[in-house]
Amino acid sequence: MKRNLITQIKNEWRDNLWLIIELMIVSVAVWMLCVFLNMAVRYKFEEKGFDTEDVYKIAIRTLPETSPEYIDNGEKTWADNMSDRRMLINRIRKSPYVEAAAFSSNALPYQFNYMGNELNIIGSEDSIRYGGNVRLASPEIVRVLKPVSLDNIPAEELENMLRSNGLFISPELRYDRLRNTRDLLGKKALLYDTVTPRTVSALIASIRRNEYEHPVGTILMGIDENHDGLVAEAGDIAVRVKPGMGKKFEEEFYSTPEMRRMRNVYLTQLSDMDDVRSANQHHSDTQVRLVCSGILFLIVIIFLGLLGTFWFRIRQRSGEIALRKTCGATDSDIFKRTIGEGTLLLVIASVPAIAADIFLHYKIVSSDTVPSEYAWVSVIAFVITTLLMALMIIAGIAFPAKKAMEIEPAIALKEE
Repeated sequence: MKRNLITQIKNEWRDNLWLIIELMIVSVAVWMLCVFLNMAVRYKFEEKGFDTEDVYKIAIRTLPETSPEYIDNGEKTWADNMSDRRMLINRIRKSPYVEAAAFSSNALPYQFNYMGNELNIIGSEDSIRYGGNVRLASPEIVRVLKPVSLDNIPAEELENMLRSNGLFISPELRYDRLRNTRDLLGKKALLYDTVTPRTVSALIASIRRNEYEHPVGTILMGIDENHDGLVAEAGDIAVRVKPGMGKKFEEEFYSTPEMRRMRNVYLTQLSDMDDVRSANQHHSDTQVRLVCSGILFLIVIIFLGLLGTFWFRIRQRSGEIALRKTCGATDSDIFKRTIGEGTLLLVIASVPAIAADIFLHYKIVSSDTVPSEYAWVSVIAFVITTLLMALMIIAGIAFPAKKAMEIEPAIALKEE
């Protein structure tokens, strides 16, 4: 039977060639849609590299010189403002409802800022350059945000590392001339626009800007609160309150003027990070829903077209099915033959489709759209694509073939 089936496919090679080309195009198109659907939603379900429960963000602002309440101390004004910033954060730390508070410059997630910078390793024969999203914060950020150490280093030790002029990096950092980011641990590094070398002290999970974002390189550096220049970099204060004390902290903050204002410096926009997350994710959720809906719609349209192709193909062969029945073929024999023909055509089309998928996979990986270690995503996408196409082919063959087999052979041949 297999030999006769191959012979039949060869004899009808003109029609089958176009069908094989169609199957190959459909396979590649659906594979691409599956890959992009995975890319759109996969990171939403991965563990985050931080904990924002019971965390608040407070914006730091300075009165403009045009304000009637502005205090001008001449050359001391700027230094006084930095001193007042330290005073305000210390008042927050003394609150009975607060566990920890830290100055933050782009250190918190769920914001679309990207402070890109290069990290240069000191002492290398060839400069090894890394690109990452720089996040500056007081060492207390370890207790506030709870970044995840990939080597399970205790929080207290991580905090001491930041106090000792260390910095943390994530494995997603883009780099050249080095395969393993872990090889940088213990080495001295310098940011592109700084003059103070720091030690690469620990590897942490990437701090993403939202839950759908592909993990990007993270460079977490400590802010020395005695350094006015670094304190000036901070635009926010990150606060972790004790469990269940969020409302009481809000009441204290708004009812205590000295906690919110010190001469020219004032604190505003107290925001629960859960609310910040909801606002951030609302935009991302809407975009991802639109993308997923569009992809699923295209997949349905493609498979309806595939279903119709095989449905029409079998309806055209009603006379052939009737002739086989008159020659003694059973319904089971006809069903197996038609299904076998469709399946064999799919297998033939899968060969060039695999080659195209491999080429496109490496194109996507080389453009940094997906990491190379996720090659298994492409494999799973191809398996899913092939199974779905097989189901559509079987459905497109089974129903019209069943109806054709119900027609009396004499009637079918007469119509033919």
